[in-house]
Amino acid sequence: MPTNALAPQPSNALMDLYRQNVSPRVRTYGESLLKSFTGRTASPITESDYTPDELAALQQLVKEHHSKKMAQFNRPKAELLQNAIELEKAAADELDYAKNGARSESSRESALGQARHFTTQAKQLREAMEGKIPSDFAFGYRDYGPRQGLNKYENDPQGWGQTLGRFRYKVDPKTGEYNIYDTYDFNNDVHKYRAEEFAKMSAPSRMANALADTFISGNQYALGEAYLSGPNAVPVKIKGKLK
Repeated sequence: MPTNALAPQPSNALMDLYRQNVSPRVRTYGESLLKSFTGRTASPITESDYTPDELAALQQLVKEHHSKKMAQFNRPKAELLQNAIELEKAAADELDYAKNGARSESSRESALGQARHFTTQAKQLREAMEGKIPSDFAFGYRDYGPRQGLNKYENDPQGWGQTLGRFRYKVDPKTGEYNIYDTYDFNNDVHKYRAEEFAKMSAPSRMANALADTFISGNQYALGEAYLSGPNAVPVKIKGKLK
């Protein structure tokens, strides 16, 4: 039987047909919902869930991102220090806005998230000044390139931006092997408030409201908000190798 070279698991014609005709975004969403409905959310999303072409595109995204990060961390110390100071100021501005300027809870939490992001970046730059190059990296939406339309980014032909979205990965500097780790969930700023509302509902009410949101209100993510948040998040563990 044919095998997936990047994810060497046995496959069959039906599975190949399914993966060739259903986008990774839709597959991951549907398969994760199935795990939630059947109590298997501890079963992670892995490289075996994707096609060679999809994994090759993901590998290219990680490779380019990692290359940019290495170039960033290997600059002269004076540049690293200047950037670290700028990021620390940006973090302080975000914290001030969260404390004194935000007019909604979502705005406040978004500012706090940005502050944490800037603080982490500044810390890594200061460590790089001492020769401590990070091996753990954050991949964000901007790293997929400019948005070109619904569910599409310039450097993302396989649709990973709307499949994994933001994620973290670790790279072994000796072997070039990387491990993507994350959770597939609807806990982000856009979905978490509705997800929290679903979490307070009884099981029958949650299903009824999720279906109503889906088929009446046209919310394509309602089932995810209802069944893929909080403790029902599905872990992501995708391995690969930079080449």
